Amino acid sequence: MEWVILFALLLVPVLTPKNPAPGFKGTKTEARNLECEQVSTTEGVRTHPGEVSPERPRGDYLNRGVLVCNERFMDPGVRDVRDEAILGALDETATDMAVVALATGANPAQETWHVEVFYPSPQVSTKLSFATKNALLARGARVSDRTPVLAPGDIEVITRMQPAEAYPTACRRYFELGSLQEGDTLLAVVSLDERETILHAGLCSAGQWRWLR
Repeated sequence: MEWVILFALLLVPVLTPKNPAPGFKGTKTEARNLECEQVSTTEGVRTHPGEVSPERPRGDYLNRGVLVCNERFMDPGVRDVRDEAILGALDETATDMAVVALATGANPAQETWHVEVFYPSPQVSTKLSFATKNALLARGARVSDRTPVLAPGDIEVITRMQPAEAYPTACRRYFELGSLQEGDTLLAVVSLDERETILHAGLCSAGQWRWLR
């Protein structure tokens, strides 16, 4: 469940439909189960059209803002700490990945983009993949749901390699096997260290691999 809350700084808050702060309408437990992010009015209009009114051409004479709150699907402490951190920044991470990838000079309207996520949790990988594809689509990219595949022998060899060698090798084999062709670009979202909550990105195109972040 998601709440979009409009407020004017230095004035009595205007809350709709529910104030996420604990009080007579909600408990502390309910408040702790919300994840809230403050965004600008412009961003609120873009992400929640119809729910957030744009500023007037000459200004509102108020410093308005938007607080977007989402209810957690799971109670705090139930999910793995690292998974919790990754999912907590899901939209931001997906947007960063898409922006960095498209900034390489690729033509999003002419190339076909594929997304593959290398993360220990299948559930988190699915969410990351979906969010990253949506971020690419939102920026005009042509995105495919097809996942490139390798031969069993390739997988056996590549999984024994260090990441610095494994991903370029996999990229080259994708192209040699025809799993990725001219005009196909693979954006890989990669977890390199189980202690990190920062994900890395790599790009595979025409058999050539390069790290983006």
